[in-house]
Amino acid sequence: MNSRFNTEYPPELTGYIAPEELSATLSRVNSVLKRHVQTSSRWLLCGLAFCCCSLGCSMWPVICLNRRTVIALEKCLDHENVSLYHKLGLHWSLARRPTEPSDRLTEYVLELKILPKAALNIPD
Repeated sequence: MNSRFNTEYPPELTGYIAPEELSATLSRVNSVLKRHVQTSSRWLLCGLAFCCCSLGCSMWPVICLNRRTVIALEKCLDHENVSLYHKLGLHWSLARRPTEPSDRLTEYVLELKILPKAALNIPD
């Protein structure tokens, strides 16, 4: 299970953001993931151990912790957007994508979108 995002600088972002700023943001996101995934993996092992005895109810803590992880990542990305990226015309978001077109499994992907610039010559 992959629980971290790649910190390599893509060449498409040249001219938009410095490599140091991008790697700092991705390291903050990876630290949030590391903190939450360790807890989730412990609960997953406990839930699997007692799944037969509890008729699947022991898996609820894992589901709740996964939601909490997604919310924590979204808060981290919102903070990064407000503090730096919106000023540069960029926007981070967490998107859910299928792993393969015919597969039901999904994964979370970080998206960095370029925001359209506001036209300053158009009157209100």
